[in-house]
Amino acid sequence: MRPFAQSIVETVREPLLVLDAELRVWEANISFYQAFRVSPGQTEGRPIHELGAGQWDIPPLRRLLDEVNATGRAFRDFEVDHDIPGLGRRAMLLNARRIHREDDHAPMILLAIEDVTEQKQAREELRRLNAELEHRVRERTAQLEASNKELEAFCYSVSHDLQAPLRAIDGFSQELLASHAGQLDDQGRHYLERIRAGGQRMAQLIADLLQLSRLSRSEMQQQRVDLSGVAREVADDLRQREPGRDVSFVIEPGVSGFGDPRLLRLVLENLLGNAWKFTAKQPRATIAFERAETEGGRAYAVRDDGAGFDMAFAGKLFGAFQRLHSDRDFPGTGIGLAIVQRVIHRHGGRVWGEGAVERGASFSFTLPPRPSAPTSDRPEP
Repeated sequence: MRPFAQSIVETVREPLLVLDAELRVWEANISFYQAFRVSPGQTEGRPIHELGAGQWDIPPLRRLLDEVNATGRAFRDFEVDHDIPGLGRRAMLLNARRIHREDDHAPMILLAIEDVTEQKQAREELRRLNAELEHRVRERTAQLEASNKELEAFCYSVSHDLQAPLRAIDGFSQELLASHAGQLDDQGRHYLERIRAGGQRMAQLIADLLQLSRLSRSEMQQQRVDLSGVAREVADDLRQREPGRDVSFVIEPGVSGFGDPRLLRLVLENLLGNAWKFTAKQPRATIAFERAETEGGRAYAVRDDGAGFDMAFAGKLFGAFQRLHSDRDFPGTGIGLAIVQRVIHRHGGRVWGEGAVERGASFSFTLPPRPSAPTSDRPEP
């Protein structure tokens, strides 16, 4: 080899061999001798398949080297996994190409050897850890799903079983007020009215809990839903309940989305119902339903100019039984937004709220652009 080429071979940190046409070692660099703990006397002039304890006597490798010698076609990343004397089991990648000498002598083969044992072990360890992590995630998910199902079944059972005694309390207290009010003083009648009000509130709370528990079990029917039409129907229902209120509904026409019609109606009933409730103290109010553009794409929004809320407590908005206003000011059970969140999450979307005290609120949600498999309920991260 020319001195220039030889100096390059000696400089390369990877072990290199220069082989002649008979696959004998013409030269090896210092890295080869250091890596495999052999001397030039044990290496130079010997066929590659006779080096060491025969670890290079690999028929596929000999065929590849013969092909390089005959055709000049290089090969890359031929993997060798062998026991090397004094080193143990090593994984190596071999790359070879034909090189020409400065005179008319036959060309030679430059064989580069890269020890990838540590990289291979690291990849295998990473695969093992990933497999173990996936197994643990599946195991944990199964446990959480089982716990959620048990909790939902318990909630449903308790809520269902409580309805009968509550109906009895409400019925008997109503009968007392209707038939025996004359035998009671003002304080007695007040107590009975308090009993009825408490029972009715508990009945509403149980009804909301039952609805929340059913959301996880109900089968979803995906189709395009006319959300503008649903919003108009909900608005009409709200007006009929309190015809004396001065509320202007601004509903953008032609708004639609993919999802379960029954569940999306539930979303709009709760969001528009909340807007109706929290604008009750305004002499004139405006409630809007419209499309909204966000950084993540298309969204839908319900806006109002009512009581609003402090954004410092926004993290509590979607928790069951979490309320940011007193029951005296705005009655409710604190379940509505939890229902909204569960429905939207089942559709694969997200929901969030923004507001300011006495300056109104806006609740936005997204839906996938096309039908997708409904997601199961999981605990919030």
